[in-house]
Amino acid sequence: MTEITWLIDPTTGGLVVEGLTVEEAAALAADLLPSAHTINCARPLTSRSLPKTDQVSGTTLRVARIYHGSLVDGPGRRSVVQVQGCPIRCPGCYVPETHDPKGGIRMRIANILAAVLDPVGAPRDGVTVLGGEPFFQPVGLLALLQALKGHGLHIVLYTGYRLEVLAHRSEPETRSALDLTDLLIDGPFVASLSEGAGEWRGSRNQRVIVNPGTKA
Repeated sequence: MTEITWLIDPTTGGLVVEGLTVEEAAALAADLLPSAHTINCARPLTSRSLPKTDQVSGTTLRVARIYHGSLVDGPGRRSVVQVQGCPIRCPGCYVPETHDPKGGIRMRIANILAAVLDPVGAPRDGVTVLGGEPFFQPVGLLALLQALKGHGLHIVLYTGYRLEVLAHRSEPETRSALDLTDLLIDGPFVASLSEGAGEWRGSRNQRVIVNPGTKA
């Protein structure tokens, strides 16, 4: 028997249903949810506007989008920073527009943090950083995670690399970023394994690793 998960957002009344095939979801939407929309990890319905220019200095990250209220990018209700640029480029990726390293907008870490924390007082169980590929920009990634931890935020980090690969990378920022991460979802997206992946994951090969810095 297929296990179906129903997630109800108490703030907006939004309903997320996991565990259905595309055909089953379409049938449910037609019968019960006429205003339903398909969402997935890293692919929100809406996102906030980013600055029109990327002419900035200092420590930065190139960002594809920032959005709030996600129920599918980690536990609880989350704000999300989606970074730009990915060298892995998994076939069938949900967000191929994030692959180009020249896309998105280059933003100062302080400005990203301000966008993540706005609106002030909004329900938020933590922040998720995904891509693209976050470890494509290790210096900026570490600076962002340090800023988030400075506000006591729970951090979920997605990566297309396996933890074992990240543990052997030479740049010190990778190890430090893993130490600051509360929950890591690792591994490439595999389209043939997407069915039945379960919550927070795009495909069944991906793992949910608590405190990855202690396991790397």
